[in-house]
Amino acid sequence: MKRKQKETAEQYLERIPSFAKKKSGMEDVRAFLELLGSPDRGMKIFHVAGTNGKGSVCAFLSSALKEAGLCCGAFTSPHLSDIRERFLIQGEMVSREAFDQAFETVYGAAGQWTAQGKPHPTYFEFLFYMGMVLFSRAGTEVLVLETGMGGLYDVTNVVERPLVSVITSVSIDHTAFLGHTAGEIAVHKAGIIKPGCPAVYDDSCPEAEAVILETAEKKGSPAFPVGCVPFRLEGETLVFQWDYLGKTEEFTVGFPAPYQAENAALAVTALSVSGLGIPAEAVRRGLRSARWPARMERLLPGVYLDGAHNEDGIRAFLEAACLLKRERRPETTRLLFAVAADKEYGRMLEEIGRSLQPDECYLTAADTSRALSVDGLFQAARERMPETARIRCFETTKKAFEALLADRTGRDLSFIAGSLYLAGEIRTAAAAWMEENDDRF
Repeated sequence: MKRKQKETAEQYLERIPSFAKKKSGMEDVRAFLELLGSPDRGMKIFHVAGTNGKGSVCAFLSSALKEAGLCCGAFTSPHLSDIRERFLIQGEMVSREAFDQAFETVYGAAGQWTAQGKPHPTYFEFLFYMGMVLFSRAGTEVLVLETGMGGLYDVTNVVERPLVSVITSVSIDHTAFLGHTAGEIAVHKAGIIKPGCPAVYDDSCPEAEAVILETAEKKGSPAFPVGCVPFRLEGETLVFQWDYLGKTEEFTVGFPAPYQAENAALAVTALSVSGLGIPAEAVRRGLRSARWPARMERLLPGVYLDGAHNEDGIRAFLEAACLLKRERRPETTRLLFAVAADKEYGRMLEEIGRSLQPDECYLTAADTSRALSVDGLFQAARERMPETARIRCFETTKKAFEALLADRTGRDLSFIAGSLYLAGEIRTAAAAWMEENDDRF
């Protein structure tokens, strides 16, 4: 498809879903990469799949690899504010110049490809190809590669021999595409396991574990489970002990969220079995300095943002939020919430109402066609929040966020969750607010 006059790379990319709906098979993906010079074959790769926790595991891996002195790239999704967030080199978003150059390269290849009668790459495929070009040109030694929605049929599964295949927690999500049970969904996630390559996985779901172990056995791949990780909370950090290269080590992560202990342990185990031999001290520094937006991210004192957007994500968020609430004993607990209409928002709100019991609820709708309307959200929340909770509705995320900040006293806790679209808008609004209120902040 030709670009419109003066159309930016982002504008072209956003139009792709309207005309490229069919995913490519692995043979076509490999052929397209060969058209680009097979940039993926010069890199060692950690391949990461799962329902929740993929981004956090990628952040821990990337940070540790950087601390070890390796040139590390990371391909993750989705982005929150800027599409370039999907392409990180040494933990930093790629430059505008590099992004545009990679786009032009893939756009040119797509023209040659479609001239042969081949279908145009899908949105995610195009971004993956751009990533491979970007990382190769940057001299990336080790790439942390996150799958898209699934795994087995995902464009990233073109990877032939990853250092490690990592599978985070598996739960019910994207049922229209992946299946209606944890076992069915695990088939897609376990599809990234390659013959003879080690597989590290979250063992919290027995149904998913059975599928993962069966797949690993068939492929002759050693499997390494990661179970419950004991930890202690020290202020804003978690401290836990875990085996690394045959020795028990103590690690610290800068998130006050219990689920990050498991994610960090997955990363530690993956690094341990990768064969890279990274020193334990580099792993410790990497985990301690790792940051990942919208995962119990502290925006301001007492204000936390979490991108929880499905039932399991909400449960993990609530575990962290309720732990903070018990520790801090706030006078008031506030919740800002928005959700996509295709999510199980009734169950999500029920869990929040029962566990967190917020005193104040700020409801809004993110700026996306997928968002549940504020009226629909209000009806659902009114039935599921505590009777004493004060519920307020706002037309925009910005107005809801500003109201929440205006109400806070310093003796309360505020949480924002429900949608990654919401998380992106909140981070933009928070940056603007902090710039305007720099003296107060």
